[in-house]
Amino acid sequence: MTHIVSLEFLIAVLFIIDFSLVILLLLFAKRVNQRVSQMNPTSKNNPMEPSSVPSKENDAFDAAREILDMLEPLVEESRKAALSFDQQIREKRKLSKDLNDALDTRIISINLLLSRADSLQKKLEDRQQMIQQMAPALNTVLPPKEINIIDQQNLIIDLYHQNADVDTIAEKLSIPKGEVQLVIDLKEKFIAMEKG
Repeated sequence: MTHIVSLEFLIAVLFIIDFSLVILLLLFAKRVNQRVSQMNPTSKNNPMEPSSVPSKENDAFDAAREILDMLEPLVEESRKAALSFDQQIREKRKLSKDLNDALDTRIISINLLLSRADSLQKKLEDRQQMIQQMAPALNTVLPPKEINIIDQQNLIIDLYHQNADVDTIAEKLSIPKGEVQLVIDLKEKFIAMEKG
């Protein structure tokens, strides 16, 4: 099964990112507040009183508020993205589970087919062995179980020199007539080349 990054890990990473953004926002607000306090030391008694806060300080507070207002939608969008990502991860997990189940079914089917093929191959080998044992009684020439191509070609030529026709040779050796004819034609061409 393909391993996708765990959902818990992704949620933890998103939580850490959101938490870090909030901490940075608080640090920014604190730093703005400190600068405002440093610019007007007399406003420490009541910093929110409009008469004690100069217009530059109001501008700084307004800027901080604007930044907070801009960050709020970003945090909301990141939350929505995290939920969407979570949904997609769940769908991908379901899809990969379905694929794995389908693959398991196919593997079982293939194993059954291989088992049947092995059984059929064993039966075929048993029948070939039985035919090999019966061949001398039927006065036929059968190729050995694993005959190589050169031996098969020599056997075709030998039978041809014994005046057997193409059909008879093909039947005795259990090979296609076209293959027998090709071997005979090539052998005759080689003989003609040697004489010429």
